[in-house]
Amino acid sequence: MTEVVTMIKFFLKIYKEFGIGATHVVTRSGKVTILRWGIWTPYLTILFSKILPVKQTMHNHEGTFISILLWGEYQEITRYPDKDLIEININRWFNVLSYKKYHEIKATKPVYTLLLMGIRKNIPSFIIKDKLVPSKVLIKRYR
Repeated sequence: MTEVVTMIKFFLKIYKEFGIGATHVVTRSGKVTILRWGIWTPYLTILFSKILPVKQTMHNHEGTFISILLWGEYQEITRYPDKDLIEININRWFNVLSYKKYHEIKATKPVYTLLLMGIRKNIPSFIIKDKLVPSKVLIKRYR
């Protein structure tokens, strides 16, 4: 009986946090930074994205992801918040990023990607002037 209750709780959590459709990233000032469509659950997210060539702020994600670049390229600046080491890469095909690592994307043209993200382990935040700021302060909505 305990197993049945556990399974019901598991499916209820997935159902409650399940979504399908548009999940655009919009700042509090109303600026759209990424257009996204797909499906998301606490355990797997699949998104088709159009990354717009706008200024981004260094941020992390809810889970570790793999991004397949379908069209375009971007420069990615990454770092861990507790380290001063900053890496700069040009991504043309694939990108893999841990939920613990922060990144900022710089694109000169729109970039189209297919993103596959694993289990949600994190509440996203931003690095602003070397301080961590919760995503809800800057982002109006993304789901």
